[in-house]
Amino acid sequence: MQNQSSETHNQLDPMSHLPLGDLLALGSHLRIDDTPESLLHDVAESLCRVVGSPLVYVRLRNLETDAFETVACVGTAPEQAALLRKTVVAPSTYQALLIPLYQVSESFLLKPGTHALVHPEELQLDGATLLVPLRGRGTRLIGVVSIVLPTPEHTINANVVLVIEAITRQAAMAVENVRLAERSARLLAKEQLLAALGRDLSTTLDRPTILRRTVERIGTAFGSGSLALLGADGTLEVIAAVTHEQALVGRHFSLGEGMIGRVAVQGQAYLSNDTVGEPGFAPPDPGARSSIVVPLLSGGHVIGTLNVGARHPNAFTYEEVDLLEAIAAQVSGPITSAQLYAEAQSLAEQVQRRADQLAVLNMIARIASGSLEQTQSLPQVTAQIQQGFGYPQVDLFLIDEETSELVLIASEGRLTALMAGYRQHLNLGLIGRAARQGKSLCFANASEDPDFLGLAEREATCAELIVPIIASGRVLGLINLDSPDSHAFSEEDMHLIETVADILAGTVENVHLYRRAQAAAVLEERNRLARELHDSVTQQLFSMTLTSQAARAQLERNPQRVALQLERLQETSAAALAEMRALIFQLRPPALRDQGLVAALQQHAQMLSRREGIAIGLTVVGDERLARNLEQPLYRIVQEALNNVIKHASATHVKVVLEFTTEHVKVRITDNGTGFDLASLPTGHGGHLGVLSMRERAIELGGSMDLHSTLGVGTEVLVRVPRVRERKEP
Repeated sequence: MQNQSSETHNQLDPMSHLPLGDLLALGSHLRIDDTPESLLHDVAESLCRVVGSPLVYVRLRNLETDAFETVACVGTAPEQAALLRKTVVAPSTYQALLIPLYQVSESFLLKPGTHALVHPEELQLDGATLLVPLRGRGTRLIGVVSIVLPTPEHTINANVVLVIEAITRQAAMAVENVRLAERSARLLAKEQLLAALGRDLSTTLDRPTILRRTVERIGTAFGSGSLALLGADGTLEVIAAVTHEQALVGRHFSLGEGMIGRVAVQGQAYLSNDTVGEPGFAPPDPGARSSIVVPLLSGGHVIGTLNVGARHPNAFTYEEVDLLEAIAAQVSGPITSAQLYAEAQSLAEQVQRRADQLAVLNMIARIASGSLEQTQSLPQVTAQIQQGFGYPQVDLFLIDEETSELVLIASEGRLTALMAGYRQHLNLGLIGRAARQGKSLCFANASEDPDFLGLAEREATCAELIVPIIASGRVLGLINLDSPDSHAFSEEDMHLIETVADILAGTVENVHLYRRAQAAAVLEERNRLARELHDSVTQQLFSMTLTSQAARAQLERNPQRVALQLERLQETSAAALAEMRALIFQLRPPALRDQGLVAALQQHAQMLSRREGIAIGLTVVGDERLARNLEQPLYRIVQEALNNVIKHASATHVKVVLEFTTEHVKVRITDNGTGFDLASLPTGHGGHLGVLSMRERAIELGGSMDLHSTLGVGTEVLVRVPRVRERKEP
C-alpha cells in the first residue's frame, strides 16, 4: 500500500497543478442555514468543476433507516442522476470498501471494476473512483463523497486529496451542524407544542374541550389529526378530528380492525409510509398513503388512539412517531380525568334528579292520600305529575266497570285538553289496549300505530306513554303522557310513571273500599232500623191492631169494657209514636246540626233514660269546637255504644266522657252491666257487628278503638281520634 501511495503521490498529470486556493475557497460556501442536500450539492458541484471529474455524487446516511441515499449528484445526465437517487446502499457495502487496501490518506481509491459495488451497472463508468468519507463527531460515518476520475489512467495528486479531505471534513461538520440545528429546532418545537398543549389541558375538565384542543395541536404539528376512544361496547369511535377530516367523526372500529384496531389490541404505536402495500392495516382515513397511530394509555390500559395521516407515501419518520407518542402520554391523563369528572357529574346529576323525583313522588303521595274525594285529589295529582316532571301533557283515566269505559278524570299540560268527562270504550285506542293488556306501552310515534284514534283534540301527539294503574290484579285506571316530539319518553320515564301508578293504585283502591264500606254501613243501618222497627214499633202496631179488634168485639157484647180497650189503644199508640220519633231522632238528630255534638248527646241520653229507665251521665272536658268536622261519626259511635249497653248489658248506670284537646278527641263509655268474655264472641275479638261498626268509624277518622269488659263488672269502650285541622287558604 505504501508503494501504491508513493506511486500515486509521485505521478504527475494536469490535475497535480490544481490551484489549491480554489479548493480552499469552497469552505466559505458552507453555511449552517443550508439544508444538508443543498450544502452537499454545492460541495459536489465545486469538486466536479475544480477536479475535472465527469461525475461527483454524495450519499448521506438516513437517520431513520440507516441506509445511504444519494442526496447530491453533479456531472451526469438527469436519467443517470435519477438512477443514483433510486439506488440505496446498505452500510455493510461501504464497510467492505473502506479498508486499508484502498486507502489514500483518509480517502479510498477504487480501481475500475471494484467500484461496481457502489455504482449502478447502468452508469458504465471506466475511471477510478475516489471515496471520501464524511465523518461526524466521534468518527461516525454519516456519508460518502464519490469522485469518478475521467479515465482508467488518471490518478489524483496526494496534495489534492488532502485538500479535498479538508473540504469534506468541513462539509461533514456543516452537515452535522445543520442536522443538529434541525434536531434542536424540532426538539424546541416539540417542547413548545407539549408545553402549549399542557397549558391548554390544565385549565379545563371538559372532555369535549380537551379533545378539541388536542386535535387542533396535532393538526398544527402534522397537518392532520383525529382521536378515537374505546367505548363501553368494546369498539373504537372517532370522537374528534381536525376540520378537513370531520368526515371521520363517528366512524367505529372493532378491536383488531384496521390500523386503529390493531394498535388498540397491541398497545404499541404503528407507522406505515405506504398503506397501499399493507391492506391488513387500513388507516383511519381511507385516502391516506402514510399514517401513524399511537395508543392512548391510562393505568396500563388502552383507552383510545391518536391518528395522523398524509396523502403521499413516506411522509413520516420515527421522530414524528416519538412526538405523537409524547402527545398521547400528555393527553391520556387529562382525558381520563375528564371522563371521571364527567361520570361524577353525571352521577351527581342523577342523584339530584332522583332526589327531585322523590320529592315530587312524596308530594303526589301526600296529595293522593290526603283525601278520599277523587274529584279534588286526582286533578291535583295530575297537575303535580305534569309540573313536577315537566311532561308536555298528562291525562288520568279511571275505569267505569259498569259501562266498560275509560273516563277522563283530569288533564293537565300544554296540549289541547280533552273535554271533561271524555269517555272511551276499553276496546278502542291505544289506552284501551294498555287497559286490556294490563301493561305499560311506549310509542316513539303513536300515530303510526293502527290503534291510534287520531282524535282532533290531539293531532299534535307524536310520542305517547301509557301506564296502567293496577291493584289486586285489576286495572283501575291509566296515566297517559303525550308529547309533540318523537322518542320523547325513555325507559326511565316508564319506570317513574309506573311508580306513580303504584302510589295511585292504593289510593284509588281505598276509595273503592271506602265507598263499599259506606254502602255496607248504610245497609247495616237499614237492617238495624228494620230490627228496631220490628222489635218495637211493629210489635206495638200489631198490639194496637189486636186491641182495636177486641174493642170492636166488646162494643156489642160488653160496651162497658170498650173504654178500657180504647185507653190501652191510646197508650200503645203513644208508645209507638215515641219509639218512631226516637228512631227518626237517631237517623237525623236536629240538635247535632243546630246545637252541636254535646247538646245532641245530652238529648239522646235523656230520651234513652226516660224510655229505658237507665241513668246516663255525660261529662265534657275541653272545648267541643275542637271536634269540628268530627261530630257526625262521634255521635254515631256513642249512639251505637249506648244501644249495645241497652240491648246486652242489663246495666243501671252508664257514664259518657268527652275529652277535647288540640291534638285529639277522646270518647269513653263505661257501664256497670254484666260484661262479657271478648274471646267468646262468635266472630272473634271485638267481632260483634255493633263493635265492628264503631271500630270502622274510628279507623276511618284515623283513630282507634279499644274494648275492655269483665264478667259481672261491666264494659268500657275507649275511642281516640286525631283532631281534624281546618285547611288554610293559600
